[in-house]
Amino acid sequence: MKELLELGLLIGGCSLTALSIGSFWIPKVLGWKEKLAGLTPLMRELWWTYSIYVWGSHVFFAVLTLGFGDWLMSGTGAAMAMNTFMLLWWSVRLWLQFFGFDFSEIKPSRFNCVAKPLLTMLFGGLVTLFALLLCWNLGWLNS
Repeated sequence: MKELLELGLLIGGCSLTALSIGSFWIPKVLGWKEKLAGLTPLMRELWWTYSIYVWGSHVFFAVLTLGFGDWLMSGTGAAMAMNTFMLLWWSVRLWLQFFGFDFSEIKPSRFNCVAKPLLTMLFGGLVTLFALLLCWNLGWLNS
């Protein structure tokens, strides 16, 4: 099981890296420049601040997953707390994918028809990975 989790960390970390890099295209694809133009300066600044916090979290998760997998599997309280946080983060994101977002304004295109299921699989995979890591740290999988 340990080898499977280590492979999962590698795949998850590479996926998070790809997500972090791909996030640079979100403003263009979703037309943020035009849509945010009607906001007050403060609201626009808050939007960009929150966006950067989310992006920075994704980069941090990628660094942890790729560079600190042994620690994430260490069974320490801090590792369990971090795995729990990332499990909750990606669980909320997966829930939003199905029930929270109105995708009706996104124009149908070949790219968008591929992107949505890929993102859904990514979020589901990350939920699974961090749930399994939490179980590992609790000693439920490593006996």
